[in-house]
Amino acid sequence: MNEWTLGITDSRPSSWRSCQPHWDDEKIVASSSHTFYDVMNKLCNSAIKNRREYDHGINEHLWNMKIMSMDEAMNPPSPDERLMRMLEHDDDSDGSDDSMDDNEEKYRGNVTIQCPAEAERGGYEDFDDPDAQIMNSDIKLNSGVLPEGYILAVTYDYGTTTLLYLKVLKIRSTAVQSLLEYFSMEANTAQMVADLKAVPAYNLPLEQQIDCHFPYASKAFLGYYLPLFKSKTSKDIGVERRVMGSITLGLLSKITTEVDTVFCTMEDRNSTQDLLFCPGVLDLNELMEVVNKAWEPRDRKNDPDGLEQFRYDWISRWVVGANDDAEYKRIKESIEDDTGFGAKRLLFRLDKDGKSTSSFEFEKLFPKTFAMMKSGKFRWFRYKKGVLRVIVGRGKGEGSRECEPKQVLRTWKYDFKSFHEMLCAVEASWVWKGRELTAEDVLPEHDSDLGPSMPLPKEPTCYGKEEDAVVISKCAVTALAISEEEGGKTVLYSGHDDGTLSKWSLDTNEQIWSKSIYPDGTKDYERYTACGLYVKETPGVAGIAVRSDPLKKGRPIVFTWTDAYNGYPSADFKDRGASVLKAWSGVDGKFICEYVCDIGNEQEDGSPARPSISAVVFCKVFYDRLGCVQDTILVGLHCCCNALKYDEKYSDFDIEEAREFSEGNIIPFLENSHGRSMDSWRGHSGMIRAMAVVREEYVVSVSITSGCGYPDQMILWSLDEAGVPLFRKDFYDHYQSNLFKRKLSRLNDVDGIGIEGNELLISDKHGDRIVSATLYDEGDDGPIIEINGFAGLGTKYYEDEGFHGRMAVSEKYVSVAMEIDPTAWIFRITGNSSHKNLDRRDGNDRNFRADYDRSDDSMEALRKKRAGREMAAGKVKFPLFGGNNPPRKKRKPGAFGMIDFGSDEKDGFGRGGPITLAMRGRHIIGGFSNGSLVKFLLPDTFAETKPSLNANDRSSCGSLPSDEWHVPILDCEDD
Repeated sequence: MNEWTLGITDSRPSSWRSCQPHWDDEKIVASSSHTFYDVMNKLCNSAIKNRREYDHGINEHLWNMKIMSMDEAMNPPSPDERLMRMLEHDDDSDGSDDSMDDNEEKYRGNVTIQCPAEAERGGYEDFDDPDAQIMNSDIKLNSGVLPEGYILAVTYDYGTTTLLYLKVLKIRSTAVQSLLEYFSMEANTAQMVADLKAVPAYNLPLEQQIDCHFPYASKAFLGYYLPLFKSKTSKDIGVERRVMGSITLGLLSKITTEVDTVFCTMEDRNSTQDLLFCPGVLDLNELMEVVNKAWEPRDRKNDPDGLEQFRYDWISRWVVGANDDAEYKRIKESIEDDTGFGAKRLLFRLDKDGKSTSSFEFEKLFPKTFAMMKSGKFRWFRYKKGVLRVIVGRGKGEGSRECEPKQVLRTWKYDFKSFHEMLCAVEASWVWKGRELTAEDVLPEHDSDLGPSMPLPKEPTCYGKEEDAVVISKCAVTALAISEEEGGKTVLYSGHDDGTLSKWSLDTNEQIWSKSIYPDGTKDYERYTACGLYVKETPGVAGIAVRSDPLKKGRPIVFTWTDAYNGYPSADFKDRGASVLKAWSGVDGKFICEYVCDIGNEQEDGSPARPSISAVVFCKVFYDRLGCVQDTILVGLHCCCNALKYDEKYSDFDIEEAREFSEGNIIPFLENSHGRSMDSWRGHSGMIRAMAVVREEYVVSVSITSGCGYPDQMILWSLDEAGVPLFRKDFYDHYQSNLFKRKLSRLNDVDGIGIEGNELLISDKHGDRIVSATLYDEGDDGPIIEINGFAGLGTKYYEDEGFHGRMAVSEKYVSVAMEIDPTAWIFRITGNSSHKNLDRRDGNDRNFRADYDRSDDSMEALRKKRAGREMAAGKVKFPLFGGNNPPRKKRKPGAFGMIDFGSDEKDGFGRGGPITLAMRGRHIIGGFSNGSLVKFLLPDTFAETKPSLNANDRSSCGSLPSDEWHVPILDCEDD
């Protein structure tokens, strides 16, 4: 016969990593003669009853119990990761290389105990854990199913859910059958009463006590229910029913800055939502008055917030100081931007010049507590489920609201009849190691560090704010280029989704000329909302590059390309022509010539290839056939190829063999020949995504895979031998049979490449991360490119949002932005390879599971996500939509106050950040979905040392989706 002792908590496992729960507060003891149903029944009549006294019966609601390891409880994998583990676990004989699994812990499914109602219905499935073993509740406890140290997670009521976590503290053998018993923390009630009476304020008349002055706040601090609306009988204090979980008061945390604090919190009974939150340290008299105001029932006929449609625990009250204008503005703007995926937030503060309506003086009745909470040290108390703890030192765990036993000055297990009585208990608890603790005392163990616990990376200097922006107007902007003309004139070329190309003076902000160069397809290619893709690519001007005319010095030639197929809209897609790179006079917009991208190849299905243009760069290339160096236009195509597999350094590369096998997806044109193409460059199997010129010696190109769109390969090409690759870095293994092991790098989505000297700076993850890389071309190994590391900007909240990242490249700097945020981050290209903030880990995403779901909301995760900000040389903040917000339908609350998004984001304007960027010396320009063009002028330190007419000619990046309506795959000529 075995006996189990299980500790009980409702603290979420995510907080246990820094602070284990107080397992001794509640315990249950059971033996191997008891079933899991018996244990659940005891919990319903004890621990669950303590949390929901009016509906806690074992047959009143559905429930389940899940058995898992401590690590599984603290670090739960996402459903996708569980599925991945299942597939890997069942795929041990696939013949693939399992070397990546050698150091991985073998997957073990959990056990889920289902309630009888579920068992009778049959077919129960744990959707959060599809690999869990399902058992009925009539089985008896045994150490094989419930081992020591494991966690029993209890879910009661799938609607208004109550969660408990039981830890098996010990299992011991016993000769006698144990009773099934529940224990709560024992308390010396007589001593507590004596200590309460010793507090001078304890015996004050009721009319002088705090509950009389602040009746609503006092009830709230005791955890009682308070109605939202006044009743007809004027009984508005509420019923004697506790509906709150943890309640704290006092400075318990400084998070990112000295003013980013937590001073007062009131959680719902399941500790999932703050019913009240005070982020700043307030005078206790002011706090009590504003909290009382926040909880005061309102007139049902005067309800501007529409609270009647919200659940009681779906309303969160935020309180700030009367004179804290900055915090009030910040929270107010945050509430106005609420998307509806969360509680309804209400903001309260007292009138600035208003005087207190109460004669209550906190410092006179509770002088020790008042002094402690004004001391600037971490002094606070927590009341939860009938247990009061008075605490010193920084809060631990989730939300910084837990504590270690050594931090507790005193614990009270006492049924307080009033908030006055509770504060008397707090007043009697300021004792440290047998002597009275004063506000001036410093406890080295707890007070040595009173600064922020998670200071965020330092933000760079902001060189442009919304109010500093200069706005130029046009229709939706899809491409930009800044050029320096003779006489020091700076001009901007802008491409738009209606097919127009415009030229602007950045000195006067006036349009010089505008010309329609492509058909207007905006009505056929409607913008749409899907998976975060708020602004769809349209067949307007996809890219712009500017070059100096070799025949006439100082005359600009503007090169453009489009995402629309050649012949649109008059011809059907199947009858399209080859894609065309067009050249125009920068003086007046007159057409000069075109370069036809006809690779003379069929697809695997026999139809003509004719892919879209993805990227275009200009460089000098030596052609052995011509015996000389030629100014060359390299055009990267949006198509897949059948490429021969050579080693990464191409030591066995045979250019004739490659030519005979298949065409490549990089076409060189002789720039001054008005259209002559040379042999295509073979090497990539995936679609070209980006290209950049390196020191006039090399070209680097990046391709992506079809379908998923992950980076496929990076190839370094020689400019001394046309079409000869020198080095390849593979990011994706198409030959790996296990789908989840194919990705070889964390690189996610390349949105641009900046190059200075030997250093590369890549925009990745749709503009939410920068990647540092270095070219090494000295020594016997030949040229290679190494990834140095990754650094996030933290713009994304969800991993799958924001598909419009952009990078603009200047001489020595790059700027990075994405459509979901108005900030553009500026980086110096060099000097990043050794930065301390780089995360130098690389490999398959599976190796970084710990960085994902389980810690997404932690401050440490936020620090990591924003590590790249400290590396930035500066930033500018554009006004949303360029300061010209489009008209949008008003969002209406749906069920539980959730907002219906379908009404306003289907207009395709997105969230208001730039959808394209240009940077040149001191100028940085953002183009927006509603047509705004916004200019900032940076300090002189950003000025270019060699102003040039050329623009966007050294680096280029496409944005066509990898799963667009048609991705050609070139046929193999050698069977």
